Amino acid sequence: MQKTRAHHAIEIAESAEGGFRRPADAEVAALAGTRGVVFVEYVALLLLVTIIGAGAVVTLGIPLVNLFRYQQLILSLPIP
Repeated sequence: MQKTRAHHAIEIAESAEGGFRRPADAEVAALAGTRGVVFVEYVALLLLVTIIGAGAVVTLGIPLVNLFRYQQLILSLPIP
């Protein structure tokens, strides 16, 4: 039996209302594919390491700048 436009419209309406619709073969193939998963994992890991590194630089950088300015002040005093 060939599907008509009316049958197709009913299927779409049922799926929009939460009815179960059998996924098409292309959808199943797209969801089953694992191509590019490793690349996404590497990007996520790189992003995590970058954020942690930036936090460490900010956390340690501010006290080091303050210490440098203090030492610069001490060294530039006219009386030893």
